[in-house]
Amino acid sequence: MKIRKECSNLRIVLFIFLLFFVSCYKKEAITQQTLDIGSIHLKYPSDWKLTEQQGIDSYFSYLSKNDDTIWIQYGMYNHKIYQNPLNNHHFKQITIDGREAVLETSKNSYSGSACIYIPKIDSMNGFLMFNKKGSIGEVLAIYKTIRIGNHKRKQRLNTNPENFRNKNSPPGIVVYENNCLSCHSEHQFIIGPALDRDFIRSKSKNWMKKYICSKKNSMENIECSQINDSIQIKEIMKYLYQK
Repeated sequence: MKIRKECSNLRIVLFIFLLFFVSCYKKEAITQQTLDIGSIHLKYPSDWKLTEQQGIDSYFSYLSKNDDTIWIQYGMYNHKIYQNPLNNHHFKQITIDGREAVLETSKNSYSGSACIYIPKIDSMNGFLMFNKKGSIGEVLAIYKTIRIGNHKRKQRLNTNPENFRNKNSPPGIVVYENNCLSCHSEHQFIIGPALDRDFIRSKSKNWMKKYICSKKNSMENIECSQINDSIQIKEIMKYLYQK
């Protein structure tokens, strides 16, 4: 009888332990959280902590997990990230729901930085997400969920490192910001005409393509960039004439 009683008590203890374990597991189960920022919608795992900050005319926040942080910027800051010297990273220009974007990752495909940059969500706002160190795979998994506006894609973004290029032959948006915006503004005449929406729409695609390829001098006698790479020209044209 004593042995049976001890076995019965042991079963009760094990049952309570299992209930506690299951309860803790359910509490720690990772779920998908939704973040809506203007026209941008994305999802992130609940084991990342979201911290939102107050900005002027722009939205700033960051996701943090362990030693990694993903910074998020959205708004009128008109952030042009490629007017500075490039890092030795891998780049790819992609289209996200009709908007041209750049996906950038460090050469280490397991740990390092990853960035997704959409210069123009609309006529006023741009979007940037980047981390500085950590698991690139986890960061890209979040980037894959990005949607713009009311688009309902059946598949996530393709962020596989296929056809990535380096700083010696970067995508069109990178070339455009690194070269064209050195003398042109997107808002006003500086050294050359403003590359605003009205100016671009006033020119045919054929005229713009020839202009990008041609050798020309500005009013200040500064030689303008001449771009001859057919892939880069195609990507610049997609960016300039996106709806």
